[in-house]
Amino acid sequence: MMQIYNDLKSIYKDLYLSEYHNGDSFQINEICGNPDVEGVRIRVQSDLTNISNEFLHKATTAYYKDNQGKPEVQHDCDGIMLVHHNNNDYLVIMELKSAYNKDNIEKAEKQIAASLFRMICRLKPLNSFNIHDCKVCGMIVSLPVTPETKRDIKKKQNAKKQLKRFEEQAWHFMRSSLPYMLDDNHIRMSNLPVNPIYVKKHIPLFHIDVKKGISEIDIYNRLIKL
Repeated sequence: MMQIYNDLKSIYKDLYLSEYHNGDSFQINEICGNPDVEGVRIRVQSDLTNISNEFLHKATTAYYKDNQGKPEVQHDCDGIMLVHHNNNDYLVIMELKSAYNKDNIEKAEKQIAASLFRMICRLKPLNSFNIHDCKVCGMIVSLPVTPETKRDIKKKQNAKKQLKRFEEQAWHFMRSSLPYMLDDNHIRMSNLPVNPIYVKKHIPLFHIDVKKGISEIDIYNRLIKL
């Protein structure tokens, strides 16, 4: 992972890239509006490269079209990390949301998928990067599932009604810290002419509960489950 960092630094400006090691810590902030979840602090337990949101955001309207697809290629995210841990390499795409609701979670999935697509476009020319040697995942960080959502899901289950995807996903995250798979259409970038060699067949998606304000989170207890 050190080599990827060096290769990126040889091409891109230093202000977009930060290198951390075991014992360091850094913060990822929500960049939009006045959110309840303002940011997260991450205590580093390995070699980690944090890539600034501006790395993607600067190009959002500069040269990406609004393709009206699902997800739109213009989407970006709050956090991008390249992590080397326990002899494994990881590419982590993180999105911060305040409320855990259908609109927020569905948008976060699209942002993660589009950001992953755009990051792979930047990384694939590097000799030090191989998408098939790297474990990829998305992480949505938000307030917990609301009591109202929990109640509505349990009511449907008791009535033996089929849950919709958002409800199945919420139910999964309420009970487990294991990943739920990202929507297949998002992974394929819907109608974009993407070469399958650069597309992961399955993208694990984690959810991390936090409180309002700024919280410290552990990404490593998720990564070891990939």
